[in-house]
Amino acid sequence: MTMPELYSVILFAGVSLFSAAVGLLAASALMGARSAQTAKGIVFADAPRRYEFREGYLLSPIDPNDAFLRVDTDRSTAFDLLGRALRPLNPDLPARFAGLARRGEAFLLPATFGQDLLSIAGRVEQDRLVITIGPSEVGAGRQLVESANLMALDVEISDLRDALDAARCPIWRMAPDGRVLWANAPYIALVERMAAQPHPQVPWPLPSLFADHLEPPPEPGSLRRCHLALPPHDVAIATSPEGALWFEIAMMRQADNSFWCTALPSDRLVGAEISLRNFVQTLSKTFAQLPIGLAIFDKRRELVLFNPALVNLSTLTPQFLSARPGLFAFLDALRDHQRMPEPKNYRSWRDEIARLERGAEDGTFQELWTLPGGQSFRVIGRPHPDGALAFMFEDITAEVSLTRKFRSELDMYQALIDDMPTAMAVFSAEGRLTLVNAAYAAMWEVTPAAVIGVLSVKAATRIWQSRAEPSGIWGELRQFALPQPDRVGWSDEMVLRGGCAYRVDVTPLTGGATAVSFHRRCADLARPIPDAPLIPSGFAPSAQPAHRYLAEAARPYRPATDRKE
Repeated sequence: MTMPELYSVILFAGVSLFSAAVGLLAASALMGARSAQTAKGIVFADAPRRYEFREGYLLSPIDPNDAFLRVDTDRSTAFDLLGRALRPLNPDLPARFAGLARRGEAFLLPATFGQDLLSIAGRVEQDRLVITIGPSEVGAGRQLVESANLMALDVEISDLRDALDAARCPIWRMAPDGRVLWANAPYIALVERMAAQPHPQVPWPLPSLFADHLEPPPEPGSLRRCHLALPPHDVAIATSPEGALWFEIAMMRQADNSFWCTALPSDRLVGAEISLRNFVQTLSKTFAQLPIGLAIFDKRRELVLFNPALVNLSTLTPQFLSARPGLFAFLDALRDHQRMPEPKNYRSWRDEIARLERGAEDGTFQELWTLPGGQSFRVIGRPHPDGALAFMFEDITAEVSLTRKFRSELDMYQALIDDMPTAMAVFSAEGRLTLVNAAYAAMWEVTPAAVIGVLSVKAATRIWQSRAEPSGIWGELRQFALPQPDRVGWSDEMVLRGGCAYRVDVTPLTGGATAVSFHRRCADLARPIPDAPLIPSGFAPSAQPAHRYLAEAARPYRPATDRKE
């Protein structure tokens, strides 16, 4: 071997050794890098990761290579930490985590981690919340989903569908062009009911029953009342309001311009409104025929209802009353037209109005107004619901005149009876003392106002018996005053303990009343008392006893226009 060849061999061996050293160094560096990467943890694994929580506490173990939770994570706050760690993968995750924790709402969301496609799912298993994170392979229209998550979502969708079908009102989704995209069972049942023929085959797509009523759509938050005319074969057509089904429809616009629609049945509400309208019309017709003036003021004290009788009694124009005047303006107008008593001054007038309003609110206001023209009004104030007030004006001029005339005649008869020397007492059919004269009050030393309407036959005869000598007249008198047919008057004698004798006349009167008169027989030193009562001329012959005139005075009053000539 020559020298040059030896150098070539040595050079070749050196190059080989150098290459081997470089290879060893490179392999050592690569292994070191891989060891460092293994020590730090892998970013994603092919197998899905599963996290189980109970009341926010992490139950499942934490993988040392987990990319979202550290090994030393506090398990009591792991649910919130996991939610924050996954937030960058999908912006909807925080809301879905909150729905899962509060209401048990399952979810399935796609996510991207670097170049990897993931699926993040959450569901409820018994008393636990389960979060799974796994790879998602998209291709040929398929996606890798954990079977348990898919089953939970199917169960939730089935429950939601059953809940919507169990609703009492039709619910449907409507496209922008009016087509029905989805509907619940009540809507489908309504389609079948509104068909022209009974038991029809429901087509798809479903007809839009309310399309004519929803253009333009109602404002958000408002309801639109609609009705569907029932077909002739429907048995409820006779009882439904106006032969139709009534609904109040609400619509909610979605992001794709479709609408979720809800039709709330309102047949009862419409029926109640129709009944109320008919009732108000009936009342209005009734009020129009009433002779009593009616004025109703609302809680703002504005006139909201009046009848024609108020126009006649108040002499106010219908235009003024229709302008809804206030209570003060209404009463001022009555005062200006002299249809109420004239107040002494303006301040007292305002105080009177305030008192009238308070009395009407309490339901205690009732007054008799005497007008300057001689008419008399009875005014009654009553409270109504929602703070309203009702005033009733009744013209009682004829009644007041008749009462005054009747009272005048009664006073005349009372003066006549008081002028008679014979003591008289009248008992009603119920045995109650109703009338005495001045001679009776002097004889028995009583005040008429204290005994009329108070003493009974039994009590009066006991008083008489205590001041007279023993006699059986009192028991007979009590028996005579009892209700019985065909009573006949009778007379008897009695003697007071002072020695004065009296003749007692007991006479039946009209309506079961009884008259008792005491005729004095002994001499009176003060003035002589004749045996026969003093009777004014023109009433009856002087020989008749006084109780005959008492019976005449006790007859029911009849107006002079009703008496026969």
